Amino acid sequence: MRLLLTIQYHCTCLSGAIWIGLGVVASGDGTITPEARHFFETRIRPVLVERCFECHSAGAKKPGGKLRLDNPEALLKGGASGPLVVPGKPGESLLLQALQHDGVEMPPETPLPETIVHDFREWVRMGVPYPDAGDLRPAVQAAEPTIASTFWSFQAVGNPDPPEPADRAWSRDPLDRFVLARMEAAGLKPTADARAAHLVRRLYIDLLGLPPTMEQTRNFVKEARQQPRAAVEQLVDDLLASPHFGERWGRHWLDVARYGESNGNDGLGRNATFPHAWRYRDYVIQAFNDDVPYDRFLREQVAGDLLPATTPADRDRQRVATGFLAIGSKPAKAMNDNFDMDVVADQVDVVSRGVMGISMACARCHDHKHDPLSTRDYYALAGIFQNTETLWGRAANEKLTAPPTPLHELSADPDGRFPEMPHPVKVVLDLAPGYAPAVNALEPILYAPLDAPPGNLVPEKGLTFSPEDFAVFSSKRIRGEGSLSNDTFSVSFWFRNGKANQERPVTAYLFSLAPDAKKPSSGDHLGISGNYQGKPPGKLFIFNGNTGKVSLRGTTTIPPRTWNHVVYVREGHHVKAWLNGGNTPELDGEVPSTVGSARTFFIGARNDRFAPLQGNVAAFAFFNRALTGEEAARLHESSGQPKGPGDQMPLPPGVKKNLAMGVRDRAAIKEGKINIKGSAKKLGPVVPRGFPSGLVIQAEDACLPMPTNQSGRVELAHWLTHPAHPLTTRVMVNRVWQHLFGQALVGTPDDFGVYGQRPTHPELLDHLATRFVDGDWSVKKLVRLIVLSRTYQLSSTSDTHRQEVDPENTWYSRHQRRRLDAESLRDSVLLVSGRLETRPGRGSAIQEVDILLNWPIGEATNLHKPSLHRSVYLCMMRNAPPPELAAFDLPDGMGVTGRRHETILPGQSLYLINSPLLVEQAQALAARVLDAPGLDDAGRIDRVYQWALQRAPHPGERKRALAYLHGGAVQDEAGRKKNWASFCQALFMTNEFRYID
Repeated sequence: MRLLLTIQYHCTCLSGAIWIGLGVVASGDGTITPEARHFFETRIRPVLVERCFECHSAGAKKPGGKLRLDNPEALLKGGASGPLVVPGKPGESLLLQALQHDGVEMPPETPLPETIVHDFREWVRMGVPYPDAGDLRPAVQAAEPTIASTFWSFQAVGNPDPPEPADRAWSRDPLDRFVLARMEAAGLKPTADARAAHLVRRLYIDLLGLPPTMEQTRNFVKEARQQPRAAVEQLVDDLLASPHFGERWGRHWLDVARYGESNGNDGLGRNATFPHAWRYRDYVIQAFNDDVPYDRFLREQVAGDLLPATTPADRDRQRVATGFLAIGSKPAKAMNDNFDMDVVADQVDVVSRGVMGISMACARCHDHKHDPLSTRDYYALAGIFQNTETLWGRAANEKLTAPPTPLHELSADPDGRFPEMPHPVKVVLDLAPGYAPAVNALEPILYAPLDAPPGNLVPEKGLTFSPEDFAVFSSKRIRGEGSLSNDTFSVSFWFRNGKANQERPVTAYLFSLAPDAKKPSSGDHLGISGNYQGKPPGKLFIFNGNTGKVSLRGTTTIPPRTWNHVVYVREGHHVKAWLNGGNTPELDGEVPSTVGSARTFFIGARNDRFAPLQGNVAAFAFFNRALTGEEAARLHESSGQPKGPGDQMPLPPGVKKNLAMGVRDRAAIKEGKINIKGSAKKLGPVVPRGFPSGLVIQAEDACLPMPTNQSGRVELAHWLTHPAHPLTTRVMVNRVWQHLFGQALVGTPDDFGVYGQRPTHPELLDHLATRFVDGDWSVKKLVRLIVLSRTYQLSSTSDTHRQEVDPENTWYSRHQRRRLDAESLRDSVLLVSGRLETRPGRGSAIQEVDILLNWPIGEATNLHKPSLHRSVYLCMMRNAPPPELAAFDLPDGMGVTGRRHETILPGQSLYLINSPLLVEQAQALAARVLDAPGLDDAGRIDRVYQWALQRAPHPGERKRALAYLHGGAVQDEAGRKKNWASFCQALFMTNEFRYID
């Protein structure tokens, strides 16, 4: 009942929040979130200015239909036809009908591209956020920088002396004095220091994203009793030296860098994979582990390809770093004259919001209303990126999404080895000894391991066989004879396809049961799809020949050069196929049988030799009955292979394989022009490349002259990382503080402009920024000084007075209790279950998959592979996130995300109850404790508590756990395991497990 009431409460609050938001989102600037403002300025306002204001604004001679669109009040009021929009309801909004030319036509001449209509639909769904921008005329002169001379964030970073609070004995670090002084001014005193057991868990989670073990907790508590400060210092130093630090803090930067391994919906429903984006991910992780100075880290990402390098590996690393500018989401190229400038706009945005914490997006069309950023400033900065060629790759060979580009060719392979090294050993299919007995137990009429020439099949001349590669196919086949009963049979085999999935209409045929003929007139033909009619390649399919002309395709993309197991079953007119031990069939549907009297089958090609397999087949078995799903699962389980495809065999020598996204300079350097009202078809005056004139750096060497033979990215990187830059260090210090405290000194970490929030502790922010630079821009040193402060080490417990005076904990009189983020929750579950693979993940599930996701529209594409590695190594595709992370506010990668949303939704509780991840890991944890020797059930309960919560259970908890585990009738072994798994899952769901104190 309590859970039901909680769910009802959250639903009611959420509903209220939505309607409150819709009621005010368009009424004034102060209520619009930075994300909504950014969406409007980049996606909506440019279209209104270019396509609508001529007829529907105050500047029009006679507004058409008495409708104005140039301010939020007029938009909501509507015109002669009534209200134009219903906030939050695109389907009921006249605006969307007009844009789709559904009865009403706007604009009347030509419909807007579907990409733009999609943006307006999303805008209405968001509640029609509409910040008023005043004068929208494009500027040809720099805006008067009056704000720059007065606004806090545009002033030089100061170095204020720490204040002298009344309690002089409390502080451990100068930063504590800044915090305590503001606390005392608010009439507050700090709460007690955190208990050692709480502090050690906080440090592990904040620095590594993983909880400590019970042994680590116990050792720290013991050492902290004897020498508290020395124990903390030693622990912090050990954690900073851990390779898991880069995995945790690299993920924070990937949020800012809008990391994604696919383009995301381009507005036309297409979503091209980025097979090489993972290299940038690995660069970021390694940079944080190596404590690369932040100024150098930024210079490499903005201009790494232009910087000097001492070794080939160094040059590779710096080229990969420029993926920062290339991995952004792009709108469709089709019918988009602004495509090139849209790519530039994304780069301007990630530099301005990600590095400097200011948004320049609106200046693409008009001078910024409040910040000292003019249209001329925008195009001066944009000119640098207009002279930069962005290398994103083939974009799935879909030119409507994006034209194909080259990629950086690296000299080292993914492991840092160079071409002169010996060729790597091929990946071998190592079937467990029990596999053959498991196949024979199902009584096949034919079984051929194919590790040697088979005596019961007829291989064509030229086929080779070996224990390492099994049967090797190129254009030859293996022939056999089967025995059917009423069109019912099954086949089981392993295969490895060596051909790229998009290379030809059908990637490969694996098996045919049909007459030997020149045409596939009838029979069953099992294969892997290719680029036929633009349909998704790499999917298992069955085709019943030209007689039936019916085919059925699966949803899983099969990566080339990987071993895969398939069990194909026909039972009358129904077919099923299980792939790689999956719990549900990959194929499951009606495909009329056209097998007829055919009894001949072919392995490695279709019966007419079309699209032969370029690869390998192993352990072929033929059954004259329909295997069940349980039998198919038993076959795969007996192989000893993990679920999902195997590891990828390396590419042959000479094939381009070490590729990376990034940027490079264009061959010809030229100055750009203002795009009037943001349109690339309406050009204004030439603007020399440069930096925003309103951001004045008080140093003569900050602004280097723009070269005539390079883009200017080196000079931009120098300007951004100059120690006197007023924003760069403040923004990064604020980001670090936020990750350690759960709230930032500036509450809008991506917006330090007039629209953003003011700092709660401006002197502290400047103090930390100064120490950051003095500490050689070391992120590890900055993290260390903060976590060793007394402010950070406060308890999260509080009293009524503190809650009443400071409910939001603005003055840090206590530590903020925080929920684990999506990655830390998953990684903690895996760690406690004993299943976490702590070695770095290699590559990506899509590193050889260059396709369109979810295309054609409605086609489901599953590219996620089972993984026990840290969550940062999961495939992060836009609009197709890892299912284990999606429920807990994972960023979508569509733009800079300095602060993740934090929602509390019923779906999250349902995920914890029903998620296959939680269920499987609870079972693993139960098996782990049941296998522990020398324990009774009370001891097992103690052990699970120690593993999950790093403490022993209280007597009452132990008593309730025993009652739960022993309740009801006597359980058999299966029931006992189920009870223990349920108990373990309940611990995973507790607040104590999911929150940091």
